[in-house]
Amino acid sequence: MIRNRQKFFMGLVGLLIFLIGLSLWVIPLGDRKSGLGWADTLFNELAKDSAYAIPLALKRAEKFRGLIFDLAIDPRSPGADTWVAKIAATNGMSALALGDGRVQVNANLGRMSLAASKDADLLFKGQEKALRDKYGLSGKEVIYYWWVLFEDLTRSYIQLKRPSEADFTKFVTTRVLEPSYNFAGIESRSISQNIGTVVLLLAFYVFYTVWYGFSILFLFEGLGIGATKAAEKKEA
Repeated sequence: MIRNRQKFFMGLVGLLIFLIGLSLWVIPLGDRKSGLGWADTLFNELAKDSAYAIPLALKRAEKFRGLIFDLAIDPRSPGADTWVAKIAATNGMSALALGDGRVQVNANLGRMSLAASKDADLLFKGQEKALRDKYGLSGKEVIYYWWVLFEDLTRSYIQLKRPSEADFTKFVTTRVLEPSYNFAGIESRSISQNIGTVVLLLAFYVFYTVWYGFSILFLFEGLGIGATKAAEKKEA
């Protein structure tokens, strides 16, 4: 039963306007992206720009130029041992697939990290052809096999209780290889050059959320539904 017609119809109209706006926002118009798709693409491009940590990785790698390791790496992925060995060997490292899924790698940690970071930089900047020409693999496949190598290398360093090396290889895995893989094919945009658009989108989001909240509030109040304070229980 409607208790307050004015509030009920204010809430109903507000909710209808909200739903119409939502429909226009999520449904593509013609050959164009929907508003939601456009906003999602924009924020992905801004996120890619902020995730660019390769210059820092190149700088940190210099500290490990003199560190040689000789470890059996277990990629833990069927068939990955062959490609991990090939990628390592292509970059001048000694790498041998042992036939049991593991790869024996003898390399300089600093130089290997520089090679992995430079490959990640190529994919990050959309220069996948250079990686395909070098390895005969897609850019994402190359970065995946680098990720497999560094991921297991991190586990090995943790087991050997060498936190400095483990922290660095984890940094390469999470701040260099993963962003390169995840943002492949996405353009990069600086937030400083798009600050006006970002502010307008956030303001629109706040306004739209408040609009929805008040529409529901008025609708419920019109129906006589509301939060009331529970009566205090008196002692007998």
